Amino acid sequence: MDAGFQLFKDDETPLYIQAARAVRARILDGELRPGDRLPSVRGLSDELGVNPATVVAAYRILTREGYILAKAGSGAYVARDAPVEGRADEPDPAAPASERPLADGASGTIDLAANAPPLDMFPLEDMKRFIVEAIDADGGKAFEYQDTGGYRPLRVAMAERLSAGRRPAGVDPSDVHIVSGAQQGIDLAARILLRPGDVAAVENPGYRGARDAFVAAGARVEPVPVDSGGLDLDALEELARSRPLRLVHVNPGFQNPTCAVYSAERREALASMAERYGFYVIEDDQLAELAWDGSMPPAVRDFDAAGRVILVKSTSKCLMPGLRIAFLEAPTALRARFEGVKRSIDISSNGLMQRALERFIAGGRFDEHIVAARDRYRAAYAAFDAALGPCRSLGLSWAPPGGGLNLWLALPEGASARAFASSCLAAGCALAPEASFRYEAAEHDRPDGHLRVSFGSAPMDSLAGAAAAIESAARRL
Repeated sequence: MDAGFQLFKDDETPLYIQAARAVRARILDGELRPGDRLPSVRGLSDELGVNPATVVAAYRILTREGYILAKAGSGAYVARDAPVEGRADEPDPAAPASERPLADGASGTIDLAANAPPLDMFPLEDMKRFIVEAIDADGGKAFEYQDTGGYRPLRVAMAERLSAGRRPAGVDPSDVHIVSGAQQGIDLAARILLRPGDVAAVENPGYRGARDAFVAAGARVEPVPVDSGGLDLDALEELARSRPLRLVHVNPGFQNPTCAVYSAERREALASMAERYGFYVIEDDQLAELAWDGSMPPAVRDFDAAGRVILVKSTSKCLMPGLRIAFLEAPTALRARFEGVKRSIDISSNGLMQRALERFIAGGRFDEHIVAARDRYRAAYAAFDAALGPCRSLGLSWAPPGGGLNLWLALPEGASARAFASSCLAAGCALAPEASFRYEAAEHDRPDGHLRVSFGSAPMDSLAGAAAAIESAARRL
């Protein structure tokens, strides 16, 4: 590895995922070629200043993806048939926008692959005020090591929000854990619940960060199809009957990437199935507050009477990613284990940001901001839908998502989303192709007829230009 290879230890993304991403990028850009020997686990861990287990987890992910091959007694090598063709210029949906490659000289590139709020929606003035208030109130305490479970007033405020409509009882603040982003919450659950060889299920297509966390824990990951209503529960039940299923990751509110919303019936059935077969569910909730009409079915956790559902709620999409604060509500029986593993990873999450966020919620500004965000994304969709309208006659199709920042764009039958994304990127617009979210064994097996389009991530005045770039690519199909 070159000397420029580094990990960001203050980033919410686990180090093993950062390491896997960096090695993958070097394979895709040709720096590492098929047959090249990779650094030893010990050598790379020493270079990066991390535990060897971090490198082992990264190599495990890349082995499962087909990028590297481990040879007993010899080391790890770039696989001869590594899936490198046509991948170098595709955005990584698990990476933040600042890390995704754009076109040469791409200062004018419109990033519709981001799945993150636009800068003008960041409540900066509020956060500046709340940060100053927190420092004035608590002084140096805001910068000390914090309670591992989180800042108590923030846990209480979040428990009150989660308790609304909860049956049969409310949420104990001690069961709400403050974590450094949703990815850390998923990672904690994987570390606690999975052992090497356990079976874990992911949505397909779905969020790659969950898959990576499960693979890093040594699990055998099984993809379960997603239809227009969410996870195919018949396929999941067939898996649970045939294999000792341990953990399932779902994203039931405006699912990433398909934008599907699980019905209350499907959520209740999932909770019931988890109790019946004894597996756990990670409910990854990023966008529930951003339903444009303000309505969303009860959480899967609300139907959980057996303590089988772990709810992870992020603030990255509804506020701003840089807060690196998310909430994890776990069954009481797992409370001590979550606190223990969290303590071993980073002791606690940022105390100052926790205090600022608590003021944002308790003072009512969070709810006001959510209303403004819903209005913004609804208006953004209306403008983008109108600008993209001519593409319907060119064979493209999409449905109103009803909330969130994304839409799921379908191409004409037989068209490649990866090729289409490359064409759009050349025209100045970045999109995320379906294959990036798929979990098939071989690259050529991945369905690739859709793209996730983050219309809510771009400035309003750029949407017409983005639609024009997509239309240009569609005319070249």
